[in-house]
Amino acid sequence: MAHQQTDHPAWSAETLFAGPGDTLARHRAHDWSATPLGPVESWSVELRSAIRTLLPSRVPMLLWWGPTQVQLFNEAYTQVLGDKYPEAVGQPGAECWAEVWDELGPLVDAVMAGREATYSENHLLFLHRHGYREETYWTYSYSPVHDERGAVVGIFVATADVTARVLGERRLETLRQLGTLSVTRADSAHACRAAVDVLAGSPRDLPFVEVHLDGPGPVASCGEPDVPDRAVVRRVAETQRPERAGRAVVFPLIGAGRTLGVVVLGLSPSRVFDHAYATFVELVAARVATVLGDAVAYEAERDRSQALVDLNAAKIRFFQNVSHEFRTPLTLLLAPLRSLLDEHGDSLPAGQREAMAAAHRAAQRLRLLVDALLDVARAEADQLHARQEPTDVAALTVECASMFRSAADRAGLELVVDVDPTGVAVVDQEMWARIVLNLLSNALKFTSSGSVAVALRESGSDLVLSVSDTGVGVPAAEQERIFERFHQVEGITGRNREGTGIGLSLVADLAVALGGTTSLASEPGVGSTFTVTVPRRPAGPDAAPVRVAVAELGGAFVGDARQWEPPPSATGSDDVGSRVLLVEDNADLRDYLVRLLVGQHWSVEAVGDAEAALRQARDKRPHLVLSDVMLPGRDGLALLRDLRADPDLARVPVVLLTARAGSESTVEGLRHGADDYVVKPFDPVELIARVRVHLELAQVREALIVAGEHQVSTLRKALDTRDTISRAVGITMALHGCDATAAFERLAATSKNTNVKVRDLAVDLVERFTAGLP
Repeated sequence: MAHQQTDHPAWSAETLFAGPGDTLARHRAHDWSATPLGPVESWSVELRSAIRTLLPSRVPMLLWWGPTQVQLFNEAYTQVLGDKYPEAVGQPGAECWAEVWDELGPLVDAVMAGREATYSENHLLFLHRHGYREETYWTYSYSPVHDERGAVVGIFVATADVTARVLGERRLETLRQLGTLSVTRADSAHACRAAVDVLAGSPRDLPFVEVHLDGPGPVASCGEPDVPDRAVVRRVAETQRPERAGRAVVFPLIGAGRTLGVVVLGLSPSRVFDHAYATFVELVAARVATVLGDAVAYEAERDRSQALVDLNAAKIRFFQNVSHEFRTPLTLLLAPLRSLLDEHGDSLPAGQREAMAAAHRAAQRLRLLVDALLDVARAEADQLHARQEPTDVAALTVECASMFRSAADRAGLELVVDVDPTGVAVVDQEMWARIVLNLLSNALKFTSSGSVAVALRESGSDLVLSVSDTGVGVPAAEQERIFERFHQVEGITGRNREGTGIGLSLVADLAVALGGTTSLASEPGVGSTFTVTVPRRPAGPDAAPVRVAVAELGGAFVGDARQWEPPPSATGSDDVGSRVLLVEDNADLRDYLVRLLVGQHWSVEAVGDAEAALRQARDKRPHLVLSDVMLPGRDGLALLRDLRADPDLARVPVVLLTARAGSESTVEGLRHGADDYVVKPFDPVELIARVRVHLELAQVREALIVAGEHQVSTLRKALDTRDTISRAVGITMALHGCDATAAFERLAATSKNTNVKVRDLAVDLVERFTAGLP
């Protein structure tokens, strides 16, 4: 070696490798003279300088020196060596790193040959340093050490073990890819296969993977399976606890509180199963469970959605079929009733004529409901399509509004129609008529006083219809839901409680079919304004306006409004024995019941709501109350509770009428104290029989109560008389010094002589004695 300095005690092994730590101690104790480097005292300046540079560094550094790459390294590098330490001290590089020298040797030879330094990043090396073939990753550089002549005499190796970072990034990417799996089109098995396909890209971390569901074999797998015994798989599924089995970990796949399957994750033989590795496989299993759980949930939701779609389709078919089926019997009802009224109405008795008219209105109302159901079914099926035709929209609107004129007058409301001429526009005439009729019917129903106004304007390229009222209004919290199908606002009192909750929703559907929108502005207690805005499509210059006949269409709406008329205050005579208080908000049914009850020679007082019924009952106590359950405002059950709470009315029999069939409704009415419960539609003979029975029972009950009260009064009077005579006998005994028999005989003799009753004599004697008179 050049410039060797021999026999210089300052450069002995003790001084060159001075310092604490096992690594320096091993270097001091090593027999360097047995290596190609020779005794420490003979080492060159370049070697000693390199060592002094190497040892203090906290970066793992290795020095290879000479042709055989004799090793010297610092304390930080000792951790890199593992089981190769301490044998690596002074050992040739090719011997120390024999398992990877095929990869490292060419790099070393190139540097020793004078070529440039090397730099390797994230280099994979399989090392034997912990008793097994270990997968490791390194970032390192080989830098030449020159002597004073420029020849390469050694190599500085600066290295960093980046295994943890590389594995962490790789495993994180695996988890990320698992997290991006989409299960929106996959069933459980497909989801498992998709997850396994992702895991197949990580063979160094997961050399094999199996996913088991319900079947005997795996639904998805990858790699070279070395799976544990099937009993382990079954046990993990049953206990829901993971188990280590050889070179695999078996995890339960849990979702919705149950075991969905089992995943077997193989472990790499080139990595120790440390905390980081265990955390990784736990996260993989959890993510696979999530993917599977999402797939199962999606399957369930998809099945539920399909079931809802099928149910909705079935419902739509049912509505359509029922609506069509109803039309035939309705035609057979409406046509003969109309013919009978038109041809023979004048010759019918007044009662029969009114009954036929009520039946015709009821059939019209039923047809209105059938048509509404059919439109709802079409809207649900997206089959509510407008049939555009030239229409005088203003004239059509006025005609629809005018049909409610008499109904508004009977209700005491002012109907204001303010329609601007719009000319002929292309719209669906029937849809437009239904919109106007529905909004007007709704306005009249919920307006007890004031006015209802209809306005039609052109606004730019739109037609704007507004229907305003001074009615009850809609609370702010309910306004967003007012156009929802079947939604009815609780606590709002109209002229009656009848309704299906589809009128306003149908208005919204019809407006959408016309390409428009609906809106509501309302304030409780002030009123509401419903606005429908649709595009105005001008008709061609030669288009002739076509008018839809609204008389037939509007008849049902007007007939419905007929049901809101207030009832007469009383029917019958006060001379009639039994008084029945009838509470019914539907005018036609109320009139029918009045005729039915009056025909039994009962006096009938008819009202339309619970408050009026309670006032009437308190003013003139009825013998029986016949009440509908569904009433505007407070219902029939509330009226029943008020009657039972009033001492003067508590014994009045109450018979409830309801459209709700079923034992639950009957039990509810009877539980609140009703005497009987009659379900609509009822047999009139049965209803009369029930009312008669309860009237007679009430009469018998009242007679028994009166008789009982008379007996009590008589008994009390007798007891009072006996007490007075006994006191008189006592006074006589004291005055005359005789016994009780003699005293009573004296009173009896005086009664006979004076022709005054013994009781009267006794009362006079007691009063005189009490007053101190002789």
